[in-house]
Amino acid sequence: MKYFVLMVAVLALCGVSSCNKEKLSPSTSIVGKWRWVKSVGGIGGFTLTPKSEGISLREEFYADSTFKTFRNDSITMQGKFSIVRNYKYSSTETIDILKMGTPVNDSFIIRNDTLYTDNYRFVSDGFSATYVRIK
Repeated sequence: MKYFVLMVAVLALCGVSSCNKEKLSPSTSIVGKWRWVKSVGGIGGFTLTPKSEGISLREEFYADSTFKTFRNDSITMQGKFSIVRNYKYSSTETIDILKMGTPVNDSFIIRNDTLYTDNYRFVSDGFSATYVRIK
């Protein structure tokens, strides 16, 4: 009888603990649609936004490794993209690289459905950009 009660208690405890619904971490996949929020950089340290520039920008990345870039809902660029994970940029820094068929690559990080890109590691006076995932 003691073993039966113990087994029921263990099963009940396992059942309760498995029902604990933790918040799932946001996706770190670049696949999806991204709306441009701002860019910062250049020789003058400029901050550019959709409002200051009078445009909207959107990046769309697809599971088949293709992408499209939109400016005010018109396609401005499309092609294949690839990602290089854990690229050893220096002896102390590894980065993820986004290659989109242009001469300059971007490093990128995705946190909480926000995409941060920058090319200043590869270009003097480059820009960083911030995008949010479109749900």
